[in-house]
Amino acid sequence: MNAALNRIDHHSLGSGKGSIDAYMVIRNEADRLPFLLEHHRRLGVNRFFVCDNDSRDGSTEFLLSQSDCAVYHTADSFGEAGCGMNWINAMVARHGAGNWCLFIDADELFVYPHCEKIGLRAFCRFLEASGHEAVFAIMVDMYAAGPVSDAIYVRGTSFIDTCPFFDTDYKVRAKAALPFSRNFLDVEAVGGPRLRVFYPHYRNLGIWPMAVARAARNLRHHSLGKVIGLQKTDIGSLPPDITKVPLMHCRDGQRWATNHRTVPLPVAEVTAALLHFKLFANFDQRAHSEVNRGEHWDAGVEYRRYVAHAKKHPGAGFMYENSARYRSSADLKTHGIIRSSTAFDALAETIQADPVPERAVAS
Repeated sequence: MNAALNRIDHHSLGSGKGSIDAYMVIRNEADRLPFLLEHHRRLGVNRFFVCDNDSRDGSTEFLLSQSDCAVYHTADSFGEAGCGMNWINAMVARHGAGNWCLFIDADELFVYPHCEKIGLRAFCRFLEASGHEAVFAIMVDMYAAGPVSDAIYVRGTSFIDTCPFFDTDYKVRAKAALPFSRNFLDVEAVGGPRLRVFYPHYRNLGIWPMAVARAARNLRHHSLGKVIGLQKTDIGSLPPDITKVPLMHCRDGQRWATNHRTVPLPVAEVTAALLHFKLFANFDQRAHSEVNRGEHWDAGVEYRRYVAHAKKHPGAGFMYENSARYRSSADLKTHGIIRSSTAFDALAETIQADPVPERAVAS
């Protein structure tokens, strides 16, 4: 375990053999944490391993009051820790072997086909029986009907009550197979309001032009890019990556390679989504804060774009002709954003009512 990552709680969570665990890095998320934990407890998460990156808003104290949370603290740089992934993987290495591990951010809700009926433990048993060890997901940005400034979130309420709408035209496509690329799962999800509003020129960009744009971005991060002054420009700026593999069955040596992908694992036919609630009323304030902190990937270019757009279009919202209201996972399935399977649908048919979450840790 990283020496700068110190466990500060005194909770006895047991060995956790066979448990389903969630892992996250948070900073100043006191308002989101109560519902975030409630949603994932309801799905069947047994334990939460949280790295608190020096919160100052009461997040730490709240987490310490939760008996199912192991709380680690660090004041180190988020950016220098691989945007938090070094901390996630350190906690997984210590606690995750043999368990199903879910990687989420504080503004994300994990959902999958029939999650209203089938709890996480039953879902994971199904995955194991099918020979799969990982689940692919699309990050689905959620938004309100009106201006972002009106999407005022009230602590403890459902995120969906504040931002119930999503774009229906997401798609998954192959990435360009470059000779030097060794990335696992060479597909990418495309779509969503951030692409549509902040990066409109990328909406219809093909696979190979996108590969060229990635090369330009990589040049910005290369030492040569620093020499020629590209690091502080928008050259090669790309839309946010909305492709994720948030759920994996951990064995020794398995880890998340980046925030978006694991090391190679057998990926299930059934796919999921991370409902993403970035677009609350404090979106502009948070974007300014992240620009000033300079801790995020791509030198904060994405957040600078958000700030510039807010100045140019005050009061703007995200609704358009292909917006839909989220009521259940079935809405995502109908629009092809998540995918089930014949066997998983058959399992759902055997369940007559909402299950009681399986909170007990298997022996």
